[in-house]
Amino acid sequence: MEELIYRSIQRKKIALKILNELDLIEKWGEVGEVHLVGATAYNLMVNHDIDIETFCDIPCPQNVFKVLGDLANHSGVVEIKFHNYMNSPFKGLYSKLTYRYPDNTEGILWNVDMWLFPSNHTGPLSRDLVGFMNKVITDKSRKSILDIKEHLVRLGLNYPSVFIYRAVLVDGIEGINHFLDWINNQDLKETFKLETLTGVIKE
Repeated sequence: MEELIYRSIQRKKIALKILNELDLIEKWGEVGEVHLVGATAYNLMVNHDIDIETFCDIPCPQNVFKVLGDLANHSGVVEIKFHNYMNSPFKGLYSKLTYRYPDNTEGILWNVDMWLFPSNHTGPLSRDLVGFMNKVITDKSRKSILDIKEHLVRLGLNYPSVFIYRAVLVDGIEGINHFLDWINNQDLKETFKLETLTGVIKE
């Protein structure tokens, strides 16, 4: 097995352990319909990040804080944040926790980003990209994406993953130098939306 893919698989195993230790899927499942999204769902993990989207009829902060209150009791949780974006274009409630894994002073800090959206949300959602991404990614493109992601971490550069997916899956970019040349020619103000990928990638 390619070392890049092996590392990604190992990171996902830890991510799933964290989800289990915190009972995150079960806790959010009491609020609404839960979806594991992002790099964890695509098997493209490099950073220590987990993303969850939950959907219910009427999102309210009280439901979020019930979940966050339960999570705060776990010794591995070192920080929790909340932001109400219901009156913004995001139209959701955002919360984030930082978790130390393993649960000791030597553990690595993981970030868990959690969104609660109304079920009738009409904007771009990572939930809607999971099935598509897992369908179109090949072994070759997976290695290219992971290679670029790992190099960006080592270089201390941070770009939204959707740029990397677009570069590799649409424009056939391979390797960090090729990617950096490509990104320098993009208009970063015109951020690629998640939903545009499904329209430009040829199945």
